[in-house]
Amino acid sequence: MDAIKKFLKQFKVARDIHQAIQGPQIKQRETDLAAIENLTLPANLDFRKIAEGVQRIEGMFSPFSIAAMDMMLSFQESLGVKGDVLEIGTYKGKSAALLGRHLRGEERLVLVDIASLLNPAAIEPFKDRTDFILSDSSKVRDVLPGYRDRHQTFRFIHIDASHGYEETFRELAIANELLAPLGLISLDDFTNLNYSQNIAAIFKYLYTAGSDLMMLLTTNEKGYLCRKDYFDRYADLILRRSIAELRSRDIDAVLARTAFGLEYKAFYLRGRDPGETGSFYGVEIYARQIAGDYSPER
Repeated sequence: MDAIKKFLKQFKVARDIHQAIQGPQIKQRETDLAAIENLTLPANLDFRKIAEGVQRIEGMFSPFSIAAMDMMLSFQESLGVKGDVLEIGTYKGKSAALLGRHLRGEERLVLVDIASLLNPAAIEPFKDRTDFILSDSSKVRDVLPGYRDRHQTFRFIHIDASHGYEETFRELAIANELLAPLGLISLDDFTNLNYSQNIAAIFKYLYTAGSDLMMLLTTNEKGYLCRKDYFDRYADLILRRSIAELRSRDIDAVLARTAFGLEYKAFYLRGRDPGETGSFYGVEIYARQIAGDYSPER
């Protein structure tokens, strides 16, 4: 009996020590998330001017997606990332109108489309720095001048072509060859189940092709990929600034992350649902995953 009492006492001491260690950490996480939620930035007047120009062009590019892509491009610029910009699937040029306005220094915008439907007004402000290639995406390796020399030189690649299964898989292989170390890939219609083959091809490529790409951010319209070695740099910016950045762009957003493990730890960013409060989805349950503490699945 004495041995049992001694064991139970030791267990209680160990439990109390564990709770004492864990308690402050949980409190600190909650404090950090509260500070992130309360971060306020001035209205982004430059973005408003950009968005006005983008909205004049015909095409499917929602205000949320315009703001989110502008934010991701701005994150790159804050990290000092340099390189050309590529879009596969341009249509009238609505998203190109945003991409081109983020060109810096000697950077160029390369547009690839199977049809010549580009509205000249979309690229007018930067037409001298834009190359339009009329081609099927399967031929990019042949039609992009100096293709091999341009491996790992594009900082941002937007894929918005046919969304076919084989086509998407092949386009990701091309994007992987061209993407710079700190580059980002944006994939349109990521959650549009009218093109369910699109998301199937994306995840097949990520988990079977042997690349170092991983999912960084998802939205209701686009998915964003980065290289694994640079995930933390972008994830920190998304966690700490995306709510405030989108608010400065007139978007009231909610950030979610319900899993944080070796295989998958992407964020989900969306507009606020009616009646929804708080800036983090399920924070009472998922505070550890949102903040980036390793979940049991790791």
